[in-house]
Amino acid sequence: MSADPPRVLIADGAPASRAQLEGPLRQAGWNVLAVGSSFEVLRAVRDHDDVSVVLIDPDLPGPGVSGVDVVRTLKAAPRFRQVPVFFLLRNGQSAPAGVPIDGALELEQLSGAALLDTIRTALRAHGFGYAGEGTVREAAARAAEAAVTRSCEEEVRAAVERIVREVARDVVPGIAERLIREEIQRLRREHGFEDPPR
Repeated sequence: MSADPPRVLIADGAPASRAQLEGPLRQAGWNVLAVGSSFEVLRAVRDHDDVSVVLIDPDLPGPGVSGVDVVRTLKAAPRFRQVPVFFLLRNGQSAPAGVPIDGALELEQLSGAALLDTIRTALRAHGFGYAGEGTVREAAARAAEAAVTRSCEEEVRAAVERIVREVARDVVPGIAERLIREEIQRLRREHGFEDPPR
């Protein structure tokens, strides 16, 4: 298990598609490499040995090398064989047959949450994980719990103060009057004064 978040390689020739995928991944705190050609994919995996998952257009442009060719090359290399690979499909396109991929994502129907869930599932299935994922979730849960506790404490404090004010308004004048009367009587007795006639 790594202490670093996953690194996702997005390989798609369309900038809009790369942006659609990049946003949710970066918001989740993951590292993202986005490239637009098959040549850049091979260079990215060569330069970054921590690529955790590859999202690739099977029709990725490149000089004589498509996205399908790149996937076959990656899956043939022992170093990348266990890296999950997903084809990025458009307009009802089917994934090319006979290519060793882990799944396909239809861009038009893909939400950010579905993207993250799919990738997390694939990473767990391949034994990838990172310590920060649980830590981030636990930290968020602790922060939410602390906020709820603070809110409850503030509500209880405000309710107690309101009740004390109401009780004081009704009770304190009577108690104060009785205490003053008792103190006056004590002082009169102590100094030998007669109690006033009633």
